[in-house]
Amino acid sequence: MQGLKILQKSAELHEASWWEAEPGGKVHCYLCPRHCHIGEGQAGFCFIRANQGGKLYSLGYAHPAAMQVDPIEKKPLNHFLPGTRVFSMGTAGCNMGCFFCQNWDISKSRADQVGSSYVPPEDVVLLAIRNHCDSIAFTYNEPTIWGEYVIDICSAAKEAGLNTVMVSNGYITCDAFHDIYDHIDAANIDLKAFTEKFYGKITLTHLQPVLDALLWLKNETNVWFEITNLMIPTLNDAAEETRELCGWILQNLGPDVPLHFTAFHPDFKLKDKPKTPPQTLHAARRIALDAGLHYVYEGNIYSDGAHTSCPACRTLLLKRSWHDVQQNRLKDGHCPECGTVIPGRWANPHGKTPQKLYEHARVTAASKYSDLNL
Repeated sequence: MQGLKILQKSAELHEASWWEAEPGGKVHCYLCPRHCHIGEGQAGFCFIRANQGGKLYSLGYAHPAAMQVDPIEKKPLNHFLPGTRVFSMGTAGCNMGCFFCQNWDISKSRADQVGSSYVPPEDVVLLAIRNHCDSIAFTYNEPTIWGEYVIDICSAAKEAGLNTVMVSNGYITCDAFHDIYDHIDAANIDLKAFTEKFYGKITLTHLQPVLDALLWLKNETNVWFEITNLMIPTLNDAAEETRELCGWILQNLGPDVPLHFTAFHPDFKLKDKPKTPPQTLHAARRIALDAGLHYVYEGNIYSDGAHTSCPACRTLLLKRSWHDVQQNRLKDGHCPECGTVIPGRWANPHGKTPQKLYEHARVTAASKYSDLNL
């Protein structure tokens, strides 16, 4: 467990969910499959769930370390409200130890090591509305570890007609899964590889809990979800592994779950690996399409693999350049040529945010958060 310098006063700490007391003042956190047993004054592997006085507290609650307005395609989500804006936010910490983490400056930091702002759940919604966002994304680090904050933001977001998005590594227990995902509209799950060796050595976790989470999403929720596989040269880019990954998706999740193969760039502890060649993504996409998956994308490169085409007649439906939607030919979620239904969420399921709420958000958020440059 990580030693922790707790700066907040006890009265300001937010008591966590998904824990139980243990003998000797320890607490057992069962939010994620690590099942940390945390001693007094310590934090779990994630850095932001801490034991103080025999109780577990969430140090990430209402303390985001990063906030930004993004296109929804950046999450990446290609079949969820294309061309719309999403208010993206993350805290410190993570429950995985990925050597290739591209947000390591916050994900590998403790709560008192990042410059965070105090933003309660209802103000997150105001900031999103002020910036004309249709959705709020929990991203940058692993949002599961600040699930209490996620749930409360979701409750406020639904009242305002906003959607909520999890960008997650899928490392969560059955105990916490529905508590969080029953509030979520869309998710992108990072399936980092398809071997236990990779997960154990490169992420310091295990593969099966992530596969379990994908099965729960498919069979037990109405969440629209997509999958990302970051391809790292020599570590998870073998053709046979890609075939096995695609076969598992086809058999267990079906052909219509979008799959994104994305290019790696050297970062954190994997600076000795080269960038992913575009040809690797092209080959992986061809394997996936040949396996029977209908919607396969390439990310972090410019290519035709960013577009959405009808799987029946091959008509180009959505044309993209990087994260920019340049053309959208969908007609009420159907191909305009052959009428095939294209799975996704193409219209806001919660309707439009009332105009009077925009005005309230514009004035209130501007006065409270003028220093955030959002």
